[in-house]
Amino acid sequence: RLHRDLDLPTQGSEQEVAWQMMDLANKNTRFCAQFLGAGAYDHFVPSAIDAMVSRQEWFTAYTPYQPEISQGTLQHIFEYQTLICDLTGLEVTNASLYDGGTACVEAALMAVRVAKKRNTVLVSRGLHPMYREVLKTNFAPHDGLKLVEVGLKDGVTDLADLQSKLSGDVAAVLVGYPNFLGAVEDLTALAGPIHAAGALLVSVTQEAFAFGWFESPGKAGADMACGEAMSLGNKPNYGGPFLGFLAVKDAHKREIPGRVVGQTKDLNGETGYVLTLTAREQHIRRDKATSNICSNQGLVALRANIFMQLAGPEGLRGLAAPAPAGAARHAARGRPALLQRVRAALHRRLRRAAGGLPEGEPAAGPRPGPLLPRVPGLHPLVRHGTSHPPDDREPRRDPGPRPGHGLASRYTT
Repeated sequence: RLHRDLDLPTQGSEQEVAWQMMDLANKNTRFCAQFLGAGAYDHFVPSAIDAMVSRQEWFTAYTPYQPEISQGTLQHIFEYQTLICDLTGLEVTNASLYDGGTACVEAALMAVRVAKKRNTVLVSRGLHPMYREVLKTNFAPHDGLKLVEVGLKDGVTDLADLQSKLSGDVAAVLVGYPNFLGAVEDLTALAGPIHAAGALLVSVTQEAFAFGWFESPGKAGADMACGEAMSLGNKPNYGGPFLGFLAVKDAHKREIPGRVVGQTKDLNGETGYVLTLTAREQHIRRDKATSNICSNQGLVALRANIFMQLAGPEGLRGLAAPAPAGAARHAARGRPALLQRVRAALHRRLRRAAGGLPEGEPAAGPRPGPLLPRVPGLHPLVRHGTSHPPDDREPRRDPGPRPGHGLASRYTT
């Protein structure tokens, strides 16, 4: 038993304690420029999101299996699904998945179910290396399923190598959009030979802000679109939770995993929301369910929903602009040495992947560290976020109103 007072400061007001914590925090080394990425992005999150997710509608809504007391949760999931379908250009999406890697696995397994009697999935080497590892881990217990990698040429999927591996046994082809190296895959060019072989094209996006700039994968020829959406209104939070998304064509909706929310009318003609196509799920089909995933990232998806509605379609494009602009600044303003080293590292990596460089030979490039990580088998990654202003920004001035960048949403449900 301790016979003295604890060696702690005396009690104080909330403000005094907050100031003391700020004093302690200011002793830390602070970095404004962050180069972390690869699916974890520290973008600016409007304070309105924190305020709105704390509303009572989300706290009082119970499990969606009981729609009469779950309309708050069911409505926000339905809105989230509507927005993901809008971004991807596809007709059906689910209530979300755990993360981008999980979404890749579910898309690949779903493609095998849709294709029937085809047990091979081709994966571009431009896909996120961690996603590829998750695919390998989840394919291992399935007897008869094969995972085959397709090489790269000039940073994108090698079309000749792809065509040589397309056979009557291939169910789907997974490619990054954009891929892990930052290159934009030509989905339309890839879709031709893939569909001619009777397989499905699956686009995988690890940074959802890319949808603000690129054509939606559904319009470009993809049959499914999946990936990571944590950057929409969420913080990295030391590694999670993240937000996997998966969208498919209407013809394949009965094979999609996880929960799906639909809109209906009650006996009084009022609009309501319920779970639909539930015969696919575990609580009904047990071991024959389309997936063992019976949950979703509800709070993370809610934040993404609010973020997308605050931004609107034009706003999302504006929010995506700093990424390519940041790359241009590195090239044009004072950091040519870093850019050159990154380019050299990338070039050597591509040569090594093609067999032109011994695996053990050291490669040039910036050294990894707390803010410049190394993914196993790849060189340090560089990305541009939006949570901090650029180092070389000009003095702030009022540019006047900018259409599409306000808080008013153009999305309707």
